[in-house]
Amino acid sequence: MNQFRSAGTDKTSRRVNGFTNQTALLLIATCYPLGIAGLASFYTFTSQTGTSWSPPQLASPVSQAQISEQEATSVIEAWWSVRSRVFASPYDVSAASDSVSSGPLWTDLTKPDGPVSWLRNNNQYYTYQSTTIQRVISFDSANPEHPSIVISVSSKDTLNGPSVYKPSSSTSNFRYIFEKEDGKWKIWDYEKV
Repeated sequence: MNQFRSAGTDKTSRRVNGFTNQTALLLIATCYPLGIAGLASFYTFTSQTGTSWSPPQLASPVSQAQISEQEATSVIEAWWSVRSRVFASPYDVSAASDSVSSGPLWTDLTKPDGPVSWLRNNNQYYTYQSTTIQRVISFDSANPEHPSIVISVSSKDTLNGPSVYKPSSSTSNFRYIFEKEDGKWKIWDYEKV
């Protein structure tokens, strides 16, 4: 039995993925402390100089074009132009699909106990004599997903039906919130303010 082994067959010097075990241990023993020392030096430097380091930022995606105040008012007026088809016979909610996104307003219009169903079930409808924007109170495009506009609106409308004739005239402030859907700005929701 040979008591001497050749260096190529010694278990501690066997190659694994290109390195011998000895080389791997030597690299770990040398580089690990150097890496810790380097990080400590970097931290000390940034703490003393008051500079901060942050990881490089990935390029942000190109933001979608924002809605303008003029475009916002045009979308609102487009919605107003189809209300007589939505809130009167034939109660065609789909007529609003070009100006109303699939948000809360759409959900309200299409739900079984919503205003359109109520009008249909009670054989009532609205006629709109006039609806005008008196002034823009504020316009906020800071939220890229849901910009909004607050406007003062004067309106004259009438609720009609069997034994029902209720004319109404008012000036109120409303916030319209928008959403881009299929590449087009639409009303996501609105509320009286």
